[in-house]
Order: sequence, then C-alpha cells, then structure tokens
Amino acid sequence: MKPLVLHIPGRPPFPLEGAGGAWTVGRSSQNDVVIADASLSRHHARITLKEGLPYLEDLGSLNGTSINGERIKSIHPLHEGDEILLGQVPLNLGPPQHGPRVRIHPDAEASSSAGSLVLPLDRLRAAPTRGVAPGTFRLREVVREIQGLSLELLEDSPPELLLSHLLDRIWTLLRPWRAAVLIQDAKAGLLTVASRGPEGHQPILLAQSLVEAALKRKESVLFNDAGDDPGLASPSLVSSGITSAMVTPLEHRGVVKGLLYLDCRPPRPPFDEEDLRLASTLAHLATAKLEQARMREEALARKKVDQELDLARHIQQGLLPGFPPELEGFEVHGNNLPSRQVSGDLFGWWPRQDGQWLLCLADVSGKGLGPGLLMASMQATLEAWTERDLAVDDLAFRLSRAVARHTDGRRFITAFLALLDPSTGVLTYTNAGHNPGLFIHRGGEVDLLESQGLPIGMLPGNPYGAASLQMWSGDLLALYTDGLTESASPAGEEFGEAALAAFLAERRAEPLLAIDAHLMDELDRHTRGAPYLDDRTILLVRRT
Repeated sequence: MKPLVLHIPGRPPFPLEGAGGAWTVGRSSQNDVVIADASLSRHHARITLKEGLPYLEDLGSLNGTSINGERIKSIHPLHEGDEILLGQVPLNLGPPQHGPRVRIHPDAEASSSAGSLVLPLDRLRAAPTRGVAPGTFRLREVVREIQGLSLELLEDSPPELLLSHLLDRIWTLLRPWRAAVLIQDAKAGLLTVASRGPEGHQPILLAQSLVEAALKRKESVLFNDAGDDPGLASPSLVSSGITSAMVTPLEHRGVVKGLLYLDCRPPRPPFDEEDLRLASTLAHLATAKLEQARMREEALARKKVDQELDLARHIQQGLLPGFPPELEGFEVHGNNLPSRQVSGDLFGWWPRQDGQWLLCLADVSGKGLGPGLLMASMQATLEAWTERDLAVDDLAFRLSRAVARHTDGRRFITAFLALLDPSTGVLTYTNAGHNPGLFIHRGGEVDLLESQGLPIGMLPGNPYGAASLQMWSGDLLALYTDGLTESASPAGEEFGEAALAAFLAERRAEPLLAIDAHLMDELDRHTRGAPYLDDRTILLVRRT
C-alpha cells in the first residue's frame, strides 16, 4: 500500500500505518483520532485497512459522513485525494510530506562547549549582543520573506500548509542541508509535519537533549562543530559530516506547540546567532497562526454548543408551565431562573381526576445538560402519572424506583410533592430530601415543612412519609430550591433560609408576582454582582 496520511484542519497529518490497521474518529477521548468539534458524534467514523487499502465507515453518527460530497451509508473505499466530511469537519486523504523522516535519538544530556549557544526566549527577543557577525544575506530578502509569511497569517489556510511554507522560506534564506518542523500532539506525541532534505537520505536522528531544550526549557540552541559537543550531537550528525545545527521552539505566549530543526554542512558556513534569531522569529510568526487556528476552532465549537444549548433551553422552557391555573380561592405562581442555559430545577401543577391539584418543585443534583435531561424525564413522568390519583408518599416511592432504574446511581432528585384540595383547603405533602417548605400563616408565623424521606432515586425501595395541613385565607406556601438560599455575596456569605423566611413573612400579603420580583431584587442586592452558581426556582401558593 502507498503510504497515506489523514490531513485534519489545525492538526499534524495523521499517518495511516500501524495500530492494527483500524482507527476510530470522534469527539470522545477514547478514539484514536480525537477531534473536539460539536458537529461530530462521540464515536463518529472508523477507517480500516483491508488488504492494504483504506476503507471508511460511519458509526451511526448524527450529522453523517460524506466522501467527495456524497453521504455514505455503508463501508466505502478511500483513495488518495478524497475529500472527507465528518459532520462539518473537512478532512483530506493524501500522501505524506516529502523529505526525510525524523526520529528522536535518546542521547545523553547536553554538555557545554565553546561551539554551542543556548538562548532562552527572553534573551532571544532582546537586542543581539555586540560582536554578532554581520548577516550573510541581504536585509531586503529577509524583509520580503517575513512579509510573505505575515500575509499568510491573514489567509484561511490549513496550519500544516503554513508550516510547510515556513520551511520553504527558511530554505531560501538560510540554505540549510536539512530542515524539519515537528508538532506536539496530545495523543500521538511529537509528529513531523514537514521536512526538507536530500532525496533518499536516511532519517534525521534528532537528539533527545535538543528536543527537551526546545519543548521543556523553551530554549533555542545553536551548536557548531558537533564533534566537539557529543552531548548535543546525534550519531547521524557525526556520520553525515554536519558542522552546524540549531533547534528553536514553536512558541506563542508561553505555550510551546513544537519545534523547528535545521542543520548544515560544507560548503555552507556554520550557522551564527543571527541565523538563530531569524529562524526563531519566523517560527514565532508561524506559531501565531497555529494558535489562531486553535482559537478559531474552539470558538466555532463553543458557538455550536451554545446553539444546541439554546435549543435545549427553549425546549425545556416549553415543558415548564405557562400561566398559572385558575383555582377558586387560591393564587399560584412559579418561576425558574437557570444559572446556565439548561436548568436542573422543575416546578409545575397538574389537575387530577379527583378534583385535587398535584404541585411539585424539584432539584436534580448537578448542573448542565445531564440534570436538564433528567428534569425533563421527571416532568414527563409526573404528567403521565397524574391520572393515577396516587397519594403523594406512594408517588414519591414510585418515582424513586423509576429514576433509579434509568440513572447510574450518581444522580438523584430532591423534591417537594403536594396535593391541594381547593374545595377544602387541605394540603397533603411529602418532602423527599428537599429544603424545608415555608408555610407562612396569615399572622406572619412561619412553619418549616421538613423532609420525610431521602431524595428520589437515592435508595429506591425506602418508604416516604406524608403530612397534611389546613390552609386558611391569607396563608402562604413557599417552595424553593437552594439556589435561592445559597446565593452568596462576594465575601461568600449566603442569603440563607432565615432571611428568606423573614422576607416572605414581611411581604406575605403582596401579589405573588410582586413577591417574586422583589425577592430577586433582594438577592441581587445581597450578591452585589457575584455570579449565581445554581438555578433559582420558587413556587408560591396562597389561599385568598
């Protein structure tokens, strides 16, 4: 089989060789090729070698896999030059870059000699020291190549193409014998992106000491007369007659992306400090493009995720109740303010066949999309089970078993379930591990409606208790999630349950919508601009 590599935007080419002849591609870190793009599925596609030929198959991805513009449904052969589209990520199958391969040779640590020069990045960017030999090339030629490379930074070209052009420009300016650009990959290690050298020559054996100098210590190293510095020289340098070599990190804002390696031999004179500074400058410009491409990919990925979360939030808001029901002799109000785009809180009211109303306020453990999905599942379950006319303790028991069956044991739900009989004003409730409900009498006294069982889904099979109370004219029931009481000031002082009870008792006669609005204003005054770390949800019921 002719060697082929997979060209991925913003990434070093991925060679299709070894690893058992099969590679999976997707967002999950369990893949051989990880591409952090929201349009890809966790396990999106697989490339397999069969009798030396590559084949591509889609692994049931959401956004599909295409070859040369046609979506594939089954395993499909690949050929050099094929344009692959995974979700919205374009890939290309092509030959590896021409030039010598690069191998890391485990040499001893670098020793010092009169022929070596080590420049940390801060010294490299400072003005050159006196006594540096004048350059061997014209200034206008240097300026022209730097301008050309700078213009490429403005183009929307693949970073690996820019690095290949970097070598072309360095080849023109410095006339090395061999050159290579290597990029660090989180999964595959140090990969050769581009290299130049005599045709058919043996691989470049790069000394481990040089790699560590560039990648770990962020140093540019120049050494001449390699025979006098065996710690820096690798066997290939000595045997090839190389008299000078240098390595410089591809660095941008303190982050090293890879390294640039150059060497030369007679009749080209040895490299000098001016050569090292020029190579480092060009490498720094190219690294800025790599960082630009990475940031662009991250921005696009975040935008796609935000769009999906906005859609999830829109769907979730549709699941929450709209206008409150018209209950003769009662007022009802609920509100949910998520700390993120998707909330893990739930509130709602559902009419039953026996004339009672089921009221619920719940809080799923954790934050983000997972709790939001579990909240939607519980809302659908409550909607379906309303017709069964179950007692609230029995309902909590059944919900706990149902939630436990469909979660991994790390998620649970605190909930306050209540049945309100509008004809009598009797409220029967079960508190499943939730914050104490606040029952505010018309005279201002406050009763705490404490927990009567574990959170739903925590230990399925455990029974729940229940209690009843009589609501009279002016009595107010307030249910809330801990996003209210745990709202904290910049100094970390939480609003607290006592402050919430005092606030509600003082304003118990106001319209429910006004109570909610004034409470949120009070929380804003308390937090003084500090971010809310949890969803804020409240459910208010008052007998008129």
